[in-house]
Amino acid sequence: EELQVSFNQICFGLYKQAFVSLRSGLELGMLSVYFNINDDGHNAVKEWLNAKDNKEANTPRAETIWKILLSNNNIKIFNDKHNLRQTFDNLGYLHNYVHTKGAKHSNRMGVLKSNFQTFESKLISKWLDSYADIISLVSTLHLLKYPISVVKFDYRKKFGIDIPSFGGLEEYNIDKIASILPEKYIEDIEILANEDPTTQETIKEISAFPDMTEEQVEEQVINLEKMSIENGEGFTKWLENQEKFLKSFGQSEFDEKMKTRIELLRKWATENDFLESKAKRMGWDI
Repeated sequence: EELQVSFNQICFGLYKQAFVSLRSGLELGMLSVYFNINDDGHNAVKEWLNAKDNKEANTPRAETIWKILLSNNNIKIFNDKHNLRQTFDNLGYLHNYVHTKGAKHSNRMGVLKSNFQTFESKLISKWLDSYADIISLVSTLHLLKYPISVVKFDYRKKFGIDIPSFGGLEEYNIDKIASILPEKYIEDIEILANEDPTTQETIKEISAFPDMTEEQVEEQVINLEKMSIENGEGFTKWLENQEKFLKSFGQSEFDEKMKTRIELLRKWATENDFLESKAKRMGWDI
């Protein structure tokens, strides 16, 4: 959220505010791993999340965060080789914007300042570089905490479309992340994943599951579509959207599987009065 806010701010020429939000995004991204370092984040985060008025609820200082992060063996090994801490230290200048260290870090930053916002290419480039470094650092820390995320495994074969949230990623997502990380990062995290007992045990357990049948996957799809129809747009609008989607691919006719799915859902929606949207059925004025 902070990173999205930062992007919005830089687009409007609010440079100082954009850098302040970048700093918050960096801090929150690291806290995500910090609070979950022992896999009990749902408890560890409570006082901080609820902003309790006590010392324990304060946002920890950088040294404290890094001490906890480096207690994780994967993070420590990787940091010893790639010096993630240095990447963080290089971003230390962001706190100057938080505390407005002189005119350089104030709302007067830029070359052509007046009483309105101006386009400052150097500041935008600096923001982009900082943004990329933060994404790289935060992503890497999460991958190291959950190295199963770099294991390329066909989870759909075992879970269909209903893949549980356990840290595993589909291959195309791994490739996306790899494309934004420095060279050798993914390769070295993969090595750690291969040596990580928890990761290997999880993959072993999943591999032992029976493969999903085509019929089971289709049942998952139908149940998901039923939820969308019942609690959202209704069958009529759902079908319109499916037809638009079909045409966007330059096609004019659904395949037999989709035709069967549509008729099944049409019958179900008609019997249960789900042709119209939930808002219309409930009489909501929205």
